[in-house]
Amino acid sequence: MVSTQDNTWTLECGQVRATFRLTAAGLVPEEIANPLSGAKLGQAQVPGSTVTINGTQSALGSAAGGWIQQDASSSTDETGSRLSITFRSQRSPIVATRTYVCYPGSPAIETFTTFRGTSSTAVTLTALNLWQLTVPSNVVNYEFGLRGDAAGLEVDDAFSLQTAVLDTGQELNLQEQNRSTEQYLPMIGADLESQEFFAGIMWSGSWQIQAQNTGNRQLRITGGLPGISFTVDAAHPLETPHGFFGFTSGGRPDIAGALHDFVTQGIRSGRPFRPVATDNTWFSYGTDFDQDSLMEEMAGAASVGVELFVVDAGWWIGAGTGSDFTTGLGSWQADPRRFPDGLRALRDYAHSLGMQFGIWVEPERVALSTVGRPQLAQQAWLASNGGNFGSTNSAQICLASPAARQWVIDRLTAFIDDVQPDYLKWDNNLWVNCTRTGHGHGTTDGNFAHVTGLYDVLRTLRERYPDLQIENCSQGGNRADFGMLRYTDTAWMDDRTSPARHVRHNLEGLMTFFPPAYLLSFVLNDQEPIVDSPDLGLFLRSRMPGILGLTYRSSELTETDRDRLSSEISLYKSLRDVTANASGTLLSEQIAADGGPSWDVVQETRRDTAETLVFAYQNDGAVGGTVVRPRGLEPATLYSLQTVEGESLGMVSGAALMADGFDVFESPASAARIVRLRPVSRPQPSVNGTKRHE
Repeated sequence: MVSTQDNTWTLECGQVRATFRLTAAGLVPEEIANPLSGAKLGQAQVPGSTVTINGTQSALGSAAGGWIQQDASSSTDETGSRLSITFRSQRSPIVATRTYVCYPGSPAIETFTTFRGTSSTAVTLTALNLWQLTVPSNVVNYEFGLRGDAAGLEVDDAFSLQTAVLDTGQELNLQEQNRSTEQYLPMIGADLESQEFFAGIMWSGSWQIQAQNTGNRQLRITGGLPGISFTVDAAHPLETPHGFFGFTSGGRPDIAGALHDFVTQGIRSGRPFRPVATDNTWFSYGTDFDQDSLMEEMAGAASVGVELFVVDAGWWIGAGTGSDFTTGLGSWQADPRRFPDGLRALRDYAHSLGMQFGIWVEPERVALSTVGRPQLAQQAWLASNGGNFGSTNSAQICLASPAARQWVIDRLTAFIDDVQPDYLKWDNNLWVNCTRTGHGHGTTDGNFAHVTGLYDVLRTLRERYPDLQIENCSQGGNRADFGMLRYTDTAWMDDRTSPARHVRHNLEGLMTFFPPAYLLSFVLNDQEPIVDSPDLGLFLRSRMPGILGLTYRSSELTETDRDRLSSEISLYKSLRDVTANASGTLLSEQIAADGGPSWDVVQETRRDTAETLVFAYQNDGAVGGTVVRPRGLEPATLYSLQTVEGESLGMVSGAALMADGFDVFESPASAARIVRLRPVSRPQPSVNGTKRHE
């Protein structure tokens, strides 16, 4: 719902009501509230966005900045409500449309600005500020990014949750120059009195988020794109990256629940997550495979219940051996010597076994040895920075170039039409902020232009192949952001996919913002053995809160190994109805690479059914149990508690569970325990004053 009155606009959608007012200082978010609870986000009334035009900074909509409000439009339907307010500059030939969107079920507000020139005269835009708010806090919550992709790093802090307490005048500056999550996630939170503020940037390239304590426990938080210059005229409009902000009751563990419907309905337009037990060839084969070996592996995978078989890098003509997946990259032709019947035959065989088939691609990079060949990538399309390709044997294709972008689309669609995979693993192993001329960008906005082109390619695939599942991989999780979440269905978190405590560390960090059904990791047979495993349950159940991945050679398994593996995969499938539709909550400290809590515990809850899974992992053998206090349960609902081994823990109300918790004890079978909380009786809304139950 959207209402308008006296330069004031109100946007409302279930759990959020936001009022924006046009003042002399600019367009101001005047009030943000939850109409269901009556809670309000305390904030100073400051302009929500700023921009520098031809060297002069101004708040969007401000009279002093020369802006005049020209138009406003709104719409509401079952998907949400949208408000757009257009301003015209009196100083430059440009108009700016500020858009806000909210979605049912979530307190998050999405926002972006579109700039359009009104003549052929170029206008230069810099210092784009996507959102700006001042909230009553001095405690900031943020998260590290991937921070390297090599196994065995001495410092192991990928996706670590961080907290900073800022003194007056102190500032926290989170910034990326290359891919979105190399150092930090483009998201931030702030502890309010009894609530949590959250905000982020839905973008896969460079960005900046700043938080400054301006005094009196007031925190000014801004998100934007510094250091980039854009040129806009009538033929070249600019839509900024989308951002989001909002608040929820509770603290940082409650952000994921607040964002769940925003992610599923707003970002993904209702496209469901479909987590499946996945087998991938990379860690067990590298590039050394052929048609016969893969078919043998497929049969073994299907026999234990694997649902998706993914052929990783190395399927093309001229591919290297071992771990060399650069040689020959970019030919887009399967090696006929190793695959005499083509890749389509592998897909057909997987389907005959009842499995889906996936294939690895890296469309943004080519081997230099393939460049310039007929119908392959051309030298003029390659990204470079100061003449440097960033590698001696490969190069990034600058997707800002229309010709390069079309070539990638043509190669991809021809490949997909031929192979007809169910799943595409999209990898990215080289990054260059392109400064080269002739691609349609300048010297500072090559990063922005490439990401915009990447989204255009992915959008084209989505439209043409709506059922195709796409994996987001970028040397691990270097682009673990909401921009890629819009177009992809799974995210490979980290090339360091063991040990189990490291995987759980990643999951516990990322599920603060992301649905767990988006997060993929693998059990590696050589590091946490599937063969004669000392605790197969721990190894596999550490991945089960997300997407369960496996990588091994079937020929190495005994019948006992197969039976144990099949049993754990069946368990994963039995939990998936919750995981596929759940938000995750960390109930303990985040597990650390060394040390950490004696037990680490995570929770997954379906909002529609209230069914909940609790995953508890014992890290200290001297501590034989832990008390688990779930969050966000329905207080008046009665829950039945049962371990996945079939042990009943009784029936308890949601209120009692949240207040007093329940005990989880060690098991001789595994250091991983899973408890399922099923609603037995859920109160229904009152009808004519009479409370109903089911």
